[in-house]
Amino acid sequence: MEWQDEGIILHTQSLGERKQVVSLFTAAHGRCAGVLHVSQKNKGWVQCGGKVKARWGARLENHMGSWTLEPLHAHTAYLLDAPGPLAALLSAASLCQIALPERHAYPQLYERFEALIKDLASPLWARSYVFFELSLLEELGYGLDLKTCAVTGSTMNLNAVSPRTGRAVCDEVAKPYKEKLLPLPTFVCQENQETTLEDKEILGALTLSGYFLERYLLGRTQPAARLRLVQRFRVK
Repeated sequence: MEWQDEGIILHTQSLGERKQVVSLFTAAHGRCAGVLHVSQKNKGWVQCGGKVKARWGARLENHMGSWTLEPLHAHTAYLLDAPGPLAALLSAASLCQIALPERHAYPQLYERFEALIKDLASPLWARSYVFFELSLLEELGYGLDLKTCAVTGSTMNLNAVSPRTGRAVCDEVAKPYKEKLLPLPTFVCQENQETTLEDKEILGALTLSGYFLERYLLGRTQPAARLRLVQRFRVK
């Protein structure tokens, strides 16, 4: 069988001297792996974050199959001089590689990943990354309810999240249980407001999403790429 799609390179692994196992997040077929024959023509651009036109083929559907790839966009070359955005790209790719079931399409998450890659060139890259993680949770069935207070229904003064339910609570409700709740940075409830953020706000948001990523998708071990990204906001 055979199909064609576009996709973003998530991961590569050498398979001998002239082959690689390449994992893509594709628009219509989800995460899929295949063998790519390495040549002088393709070895320079088959890198994490690259967007490609892909043809996958295998004798049977449950086989790994093989790739024929053509580059579409190489948005990521400049990231070699931008360690923060590069860390965000590698973290996002690692999360997709680990958390997404194979060959299950997530078109909205794919669009979010595309948007993140474009945003890596802007000052808002960290903000975009936070909303990528929240979208990942949402798409896999573990979305957080951050629009209204779980107890009062209020949309005002939402500053904490229940670690048990993933629902926001307002300041009045949160006060007696502050030590048991997860802080909710204000910007997380205001996706459309493109304001400059402090590192502590980004760190708070990553702590929030990281808790639920560990609980529902990753177990106790986060990918090293995400840990390195989080550390960047701790040490400044």
